[in-house]
Amino acid sequence: MNLRTPPAPAVKTRAELESELAQDALRRGEDLLAQGDAAAALRWLDRAQRIAGDDATVALARGRALLALGDPAAEAALQHVAAQHDVREVWLGLALARTRTADWPGAAEALGMALSGHALPPGESLFGAAGRIAQAAGAAGWCGLSGDGSLVLRPAVAGAELEIRADGRRLRGGRAPDNAAEITVTTQGRALVGSPIQCARIRKVEGFVAVRDGGLEGWAWLPGDPDRDPPVAIVSLNGGGRLDVVASDVSMRVLRPLTLPRRFSVPAAALAAMPGPLRVTGPDGRDLTGSPLDPGQEIRAAAAAAAAVAQVLPVLGRRPRQDVPWLPMPASLPAAPANAQREPRRAVAVVVPVYRGLDLTMACLRAVFATTPKGTEVIVIDDASPEPALRDAVAALAEAGRVRLIRHRRNLGFPAAANAGLRAAAALAGGPDVLLLNSDTLPAPGWLARLRAVAHGAADIGTACPLSNDASILSYPDPVKPAKPPPPGELAQIGKRAGKALGDTCVDLPTAVGFCMYIRRECLLETGLLREDVFAQGYGEENDFCLRASRLGWRHVAVPGAYVAHTGGASFGAAGEQLRGRNIEVLERLHPGYGALIADFVRRDPLAAARRALDIARWTAQPRAPGGSAILITHDGGGGVERAIRARCAALAAEGLEPIVLRPVLDMDGTAERRYKPGLVRVDGAQKGEFPNLTFALPEDFAAFTALLAQAAPRCVELHHLLGHHPCVADLDLTLGVKLDVHVHDYSSICLQTNLIGTARRYCGEPDVAGCNACVAGIGAVLEEDIDASALRRRSAAQMARARRVVTPSNDAARRLRRYFPALQAQVEPHETDAALPPLAAMGGPPRRVGIVGGIGLAKGYDVLLACAEDAEARNLALSFTVIGHSEDDDRLLATGRVFLTGPYAERDAVALIREQKLGLAWLPSICPETWCYTLGEAMRAGLGVAVFDIGAQAERIRRTGRGWILPLGLPASAINNALLALQSVTGDVRAPAASDDVLSNLRSLPARS
Repeated sequence: MNLRTPPAPAVKTRAELESELAQDALRRGEDLLAQGDAAAALRWLDRAQRIAGDDATVALARGRALLALGDPAAEAALQHVAAQHDVREVWLGLALARTRTADWPGAAEALGMALSGHALPPGESLFGAAGRIAQAAGAAGWCGLSGDGSLVLRPAVAGAELEIRADGRRLRGGRAPDNAAEITVTTQGRALVGSPIQCARIRKVEGFVAVRDGGLEGWAWLPGDPDRDPPVAIVSLNGGGRLDVVASDVSMRVLRPLTLPRRFSVPAAALAAMPGPLRVTGPDGRDLTGSPLDPGQEIRAAAAAAAAVAQVLPVLGRRPRQDVPWLPMPASLPAAPANAQREPRRAVAVVVPVYRGLDLTMACLRAVFATTPKGTEVIVIDDASPEPALRDAVAALAEAGRVRLIRHRRNLGFPAAANAGLRAAAALAGGPDVLLLNSDTLPAPGWLARLRAVAHGAADIGTACPLSNDASILSYPDPVKPAKPPPPGELAQIGKRAGKALGDTCVDLPTAVGFCMYIRRECLLETGLLREDVFAQGYGEENDFCLRASRLGWRHVAVPGAYVAHTGGASFGAAGEQLRGRNIEVLERLHPGYGALIADFVRRDPLAAARRALDIARWTAQPRAPGGSAILITHDGGGGVERAIRARCAALAAEGLEPIVLRPVLDMDGTAERRYKPGLVRVDGAQKGEFPNLTFALPEDFAAFTALLAQAAPRCVELHHLLGHHPCVADLDLTLGVKLDVHVHDYSSICLQTNLIGTARRYCGEPDVAGCNACVAGIGAVLEEDIDASALRRRSAAQMARARRVVTPSNDAARRLRRYFPALQAQVEPHETDAALPPLAAMGGPPRRVGIVGGIGLAKGYDVLLACAEDAEARNLALSFTVIGHSEDDDRLLATGRVFLTGPYAERDAVALIREQKLGLAWLPSICPETWCYTLGEAMRAGLGVAVFDIGAQAERIRRTGRGWILPLGLPASAINNALLALQSVTGDVRAPAASDDVLSNLRSLPARS
C-alpha cells in the first residue's frame, strides 16, 4: 500500500504571478532588442514596467530601446535610473542620449561618472565615443582604468604632458597601484574626463557567504568592475592558512535590479585543514556579508553534545549524577519566571552603535539628548565608519563630554559593536539598565521613562520595546506595511497621543525587536551578550538573546504607550535579504519552533487592540466636517466601484460632509484569490488605508463600531456594496437613525453572483428564484454570506423601499431592477458624461488591431476573447488583439500569438495609452449587462469606435452616442472575428447602428466557423 500522499500543488501568490509575468515580458523585450527590433521590444518592455513598477532592470532595458529608436524620452528614462543606481551601462547610455541633443557638457558629465567609478568595458568599444564626447565638450581628454589595473589615457592633444597622481603622489608608469584609493589625471591643470579615477570604489566588492553542509557557499560581484570574476580569500583566524577561490558562476538568480552576482562554493573537505572561524573577503579586503563564520561550529557542537550524552549514559561503569544534556533550546518551551528587584527609578545607559549616515545618526543623538534625564550615559560605538564626517562628528561629541565613545579599528558588525557598548554600560558605576538603540531612530518625548516604568512593572520582565513606524511586529499603524518616519513636527504629537491612550500598557512578545530594546540589568547579566559568532553583521541576534533569556524565565514586552521612529533600510545592499534569511535558518536550528512561535504571534495579533486605540485617538482628534458625515458602505475589490467611491467622497466633501468609508477586511494570505475575513469591517476616511486599525469584529463589536461612527454626526448612509460585510451592516441606517441612499453598481441586490453570469459561464437570462438557487448550488456564490436568492431580494426590496434615493448609472440598470422591484423609482445619474467626445480617429493597419480595455475576467469576456484569438490564429486572419490592461490569465492569451497585453495602468494614463496602441477600433467583449462601464468611456475618449454586445449599459450608451456597433450576444468566435474585420473597413463612417446597417445586417452571412 502506498501511504505517501502527493504534495498539493503550490498556490502562487499574487506577487509571484506578477513577477513571472514581468520577467516574461522583460525577456521578450530584451530578445527583440538584441535582434534589432527596438519598436517591438519597447512594447514588451512597457508591459514589463507596468507590471513590475519602478524596476531598474526593466527601466534600463526600456531606456536602451528608446535610445535605439532615437526617441528623446530616452534621456529622462535613463536619468531616472541613474538617480537611483550607480551603474556603468546607465551612465554610458545617458551620455549617448545626451549626444543626440548635442548636450555635450551633459554627455561629458555622464561619461565622467562612468569612467570615474567603474572599470572600462573589455576591448576598445568605448574609445571612439569617449573621444568624440570629450572633443565636442572641449575637455582636455579622457581617462579610465581597465579591469587588469592598466590606465588608459587619451589627452585631447596628442603627446600632451600628463600629470598623474595616486593618492596625491606622482605616479610614473601605466598601472594603478594595488592599494591606491584615487588617481588624478590632469594636463596643464585641467582634469581629463574620468578624473579622479576612484580605484577603491572600483575594487569594492558586494557579496555574501553562508555555511552549507560544513562547507561555504556564497556569491560576490564588483559593482565598479562588473565584467570581472571577483577573487575571494578565505583566511583562518586561528592561523590555519588561506584559500583563494574565484566567484565565476553566473547562473544564480539576480538578487536585485542591475546586479551581476557570481556564485562560489567550497566543499567541507577543502576546509578540513583550516580551523574556524574564517574570514571571507573580496579583493578590497573587506568581509563579505556573513563573514566571519565557522563552518565546523555546529558540527563540533553536535559532536560535543553526543559525547556528553555518552558520558552521562555509559555502557560500562556507573552513570554520573547529572542531567543528560540537550543542545537545542525549543522556542516555545516554558520556564520558571525570573524574579528581579523592581527599581523604576534606576539609571539607564543608552548604547548606540554607528556605522553610516551622518544626518540620521546626529538627529538620533540629538533626540536622545533632548528626551533623556540629565546625566544619562550615552555610549556610542564607532564600528569603523567609512564616513570621515561621521567619525569626526561623534568624536566632537565625545570631546564635549556628551557621549562616551568606543572606536573599532575594523568593522566588526552590529552584534560585536552592540556587545562593546553592553559591556561598557554594565561596568558603569551604579549598575544601570541598558537601552540598545539603532542610530537611524528618533525617540519621541517620554519614551525612556515609559519603557523603564513598564520594564520594572513586574519582577520577570527582561526587555521592553516601543512601537514604531517600521519595526516588524511592532510597526504602527500597519505591521504588514512599514511606513515612513513621521515628520519631525508630528513625532512629539504621536508620542504624546500614545502615552495618553495607552499609558503603561504592556503586551507580551515572543522576542524583542532590536531597533530599540530596553534590557533590565539582571536579565543582561544572567543571559549574557549577543552572539556575534553566528550572526555576523546582524539580523536575529536580539531574537537569540531573548529566546535564551526566556529559557531563564525572563519575559519580553511591547510598550505601545512609547514610540520611537525608525528609518530602516537595506544596510547590507544586495546581500541584506540573504543574510536575513541565513540568520533565520540559524535561529531555527538554535531554537526549534522559532518560526512557529512568531507565526502564532502574528496570527493572534495581541497588539491589535493597542493599535486600534491609537487609531481611535487619531480619529477622535481630527477636525470634523461642519455638515456632519456620510457613511459609504462598499467592498474592497477595487475596479469601477472603487472609482465611483472616490468620486463620491470628493463630491460629499465639496458639500461640507465628511466621507466615512466602510470596507470589509481582506484575508491577506498572499494568494491571488481575494477572500474576506468573516465579520471584520474597517472604518476609513476619504483616503483609503488612513486608519488601518479601525477594524471591528461583527456582530460582537457592533456597539463600539456604531459608537465610533456616531462621533462623526452621520447624516446618511450610502449603500454601495455589501460584498464581504456582515449582514448587520445592511441595516446600519436603521441603527444610526439616518437616511439611506442606495447606489447600484452591479446586480448584487438580486444575484448572488453579482453579475448575472450563470453555470454555462455566460449571461444567465435571469431565471426564477429556483433557477438562481440551482446556479448557486452548481458554482457557488460571490456574495460571502448565508443567504438564498429569495431572501436576498426581500432584503434588497426593503432597503430600496425605505431609501431616500436609489441611484443607478444607466436606464438599462433601472429597467432591469424594476422587473424585481416594480415600485422602484430610480434616479439615473451617469458616472461620467459622454458629451463632447473627440472626433473618431481612423487608425490601425495590417494586421488589423482591435483594442480591449480594462481587467478582463469572465464577466468582461475573457472566454470570448480567448476563443476569438484562437480562431484568428487557426484561420490566419489579418487580425490581432491588444488588451490595454490585464486579464485573469495573461499566459493563455499570449500563447495564441494574437493577443498582446499592456499590463495594468493608472486611470489618468488610460486614454493616452489607448491612443499609443494604433488601434483600428475597440471591442468591449463583456457578456454581462453592465450598469455602466468606465473602460467604454475611456475607449470613446481615445477617439475609437467601439463594438459591444447587445446587452446592458454598454449597448445603451452606443445607441445613444452612435460611437460604435452592437453585435448580437452569443455569436460564435468566428462570426465575431468576421464582424470585427468587416467593421474595421468602415471605421471612418461610424454611426448609430440600426437594423439596416449593411455590416450588421449581413453579419450572419459572413464566412464563419462554429
